[in-house]
Amino acid sequence: MRLALHSKSEGGRDPSVWAALPGLCCQAAGGEAQWTDAVAAAWLLFYAAAHLMDSVEDQDEPDPWWAMQGPGLALNAATGLYFSACLALEELDDLPISRQTQRAAAVQVLQPFLLMSSGQFADFNTPEPTLEEYWRIASAKSGAFFSLACQAGARLATDRPEVLEGFQQFGLNMGLLIQILDDLGDYRDLTEQKGAVDARSLLRSLPAAYLREVCTGEIIERFNRLVWKAGHNPEAAAEIVQMIEGNGGVLYLLAELDKRRSLALTGLKRAAKPSPAREALAALLDKLQAPST
Repeated sequence: MRLALHSKSEGGRDPSVWAALPGLCCQAAGGEAQWTDAVAAAWLLFYAAAHLMDSVEDQDEPDPWWAMQGPGLALNAATGLYFSACLALEELDDLPISRQTQRAAAVQVLQPFLLMSSGQFADFNTPEPTLEEYWRIASAKSGAFFSLACQAGARLATDRPEVLEGFQQFGLNMGLLIQILDDLGDYRDLTEQKGAVDARSLLRSLPAAYLREVCTGEIIERFNRLVWKAGHNPEAAAEIVQMIEGNGGVLYLLAELDKRRSLALTGLKRAAKPSPAREALAALLDKLQAPST
């Protein structure tokens, strides 16, 4: 399962858009956007490192710059990025805020990566997740990644628990919403038979987890056999699509999109009073649109 913050820009998912997320949360909580420069830099550096690690660990197709020399080069770059992210947080010392607030914001950035590591470990050991396992893993990875940006940005402006919890809810559900959109995008590619089918990713996807929840063992066994043929057999891919659509899988994903967007907005309204910053955060959700399937 990917980290959900890709280089792809469709549906408003351009990574450069998210650089403003900590600053907007800080503003919405009553602070100044420039206070979050160090947090935003650390967050994006951590993302770049985690994306590299995730690609190597999941044996994804390598990026061109490290394809020739192998995963060792990618791991070396990721290590440097992790240390660069930690170093970026040192810039918090220059802010006109208390030492306690600086430390709390830094911890708010660093601590969730323990949760994300546990989520990646669970992902390794759960090649065919149940629906409950899927959501637990997605929350620990994609959800945690976005909630840390929101909470860390807000923490520079306030220590009120109800505000921070609201931003946590906003970020968590934004991350889950993006993960669902990634799975929907992959499903669209499957329906159009566009590109290679990654059987391991498909088995870990939300449509597959949904089928395990609602279908009989016979259908699941058939699905599992077809997954490994879908990459070279258009008929197998078409039957998988029919299985998912026929059992309400696409409708379930679309319903979850609406649910996660609603929960994110509820958290945002709980965390912040009406303001241009809050409106800008709500507009980020509007950029996340489901691909046509």
